[in-house]
Amino acid sequence: MSGSRKLRDQLQKSLLKERFAEALTLYEALERMEASEPRWPHRKGDLLKRLGRTKEAVSSYERAVDLYAQRGFVARAAAMAKVVMAIDPGRVDVLERVRPEAARKLHRSARGAIVTAHLDQASGEQDPTQTKHISTDAQPLVAADAADDVLRFTQPPAANHLDLDISEAEVKDRPALTGDGPSERPTAEHLAQLPSMPLFAEVPKSVLARLVRESRLIELEPGGTLIEGGTTADSLFVLIEGSVHLVRAQQGDIIILSEGDVVGISCLLDRVNYESDVIARTSVLALRISKLLLDRLVGEHPALGDLLLEVLGRRLVATLVRTSPMFSSFDSRARSKVAGIFGVRRANTGTALLEAGKRADGLYIPMIGKLTAVRQDGEEIGSLKLGRALGQHSMLTGAPSPLTVRADSDVLVLRLSARRFNELVAKHPKMVAHLEELARRPSAPTFSLVPEPRRKTGACVVSWVMCAP
Repeated sequence: MSGSRKLRDQLQKSLLKERFAEALTLYEALERMEASEPRWPHRKGDLLKRLGRTKEAVSSYERAVDLYAQRGFVARAAAMAKVVMAIDPGRVDVLERVRPEAARKLHRSARGAIVTAHLDQASGEQDPTQTKHISTDAQPLVAADAADDVLRFTQPPAANHLDLDISEAEVKDRPALTGDGPSERPTAEHLAQLPSMPLFAEVPKSVLARLVRESRLIELEPGGTLIEGGTTADSLFVLIEGSVHLVRAQQGDIIILSEGDVVGISCLLDRVNYESDVIARTSVLALRISKLLLDRLVGEHPALGDLLLEVLGRRLVATLVRTSPMFSSFDSRARSKVAGIFGVRRANTGTALLEAGKRADGLYIPMIGKLTAVRQDGEEIGSLKLGRALGQHSMLTGAPSPLTVRADSDVLVLRLSARRFNELVAKHPKMVAHLEELARRPSAPTFSLVPEPRRKTGACVVSWVMCAP
């Protein structure tokens, strides 16, 4: 047995028997033996705080902030800074220790193209990645003449698709964690691929400081409720420790999310409710970032809007390919390839994404803007919810759309074109039989038709990004 493992076993016994003086000595020994491991000053700080030795606890937490930041665990560093400020509200200087450089380097090494809220790219950093701006780089949908009944869009001349860079880590099913064991904690390299990383690594230091200072640190025991379905979506939550399960009331399925995931992303859309309960599976530590704070920061730093759009888009697509019956037979590698072929496109006001009586030319997930559903006889039904897939029933069955879905403002959409969909089917022949089986099921339209229209017309969503005047 290694010396470190022996000390850990002794520490566990000391804590169980509440021999706290002995446990503190063992924490110090582990800190000397594993000087770059932030967990030991973190846990030692927890114990000192419990014992009422707050000054020593703050010193230990500060050491944890430094080590977490140095290793790229920037969200954990932020959480530790919040703990220090909860003990001593005057210690805003601890925010300077939440340094994102290591996390940013990891994030950029994990992606071929990035969205960043940094306006000055001439900072002297060696940056191998390409920078993209979703709200401006998205190519418009341009109608093309079609010989059959399919509503088609063509790509503008010399235009490249703006694809989302979705990693396998984002679409992989999360393990059902049981505790805080070392083997259950993700590496910084893994976290670099997950949605929470750019929120901390790709923002200016002043924005990061406000995100940390004005967020709330949430602690939950197993079984505690992080989000109650049906309530107003007013915040997003960054999972720092532990895991949660998201329970979809309508489908009855459960999605497990853990460290590095962002929950409540629907708050980036306007006037929506959380659709699912989110319950802690283990002890959970999360940062709650309010929509009001994000709106204020985007007003002051418009480039942050693009970053939030990317997080929203990646989460929408990743959730679709993880949960839709269309892709349920795929493994995580195949899912990431599917997710990666979604393009970000812009539909100008008046564009019909779907047209009644015609087959869809692709699968669409609208992210921002206003959409109206219209019957074939021209009767307007109401506005449609954002963030839900449109057109997949037509893609599955070849049946015409029962409704026209019209853009009543500029709309930013995620699009999987019919061409790419057919290429996907060609590469995965087993998918054909799977889709045919789904199409024959009586319940097929319930998961794949356009979402139920809302009769109450909502305001333009995410108005700080791209709403039409």
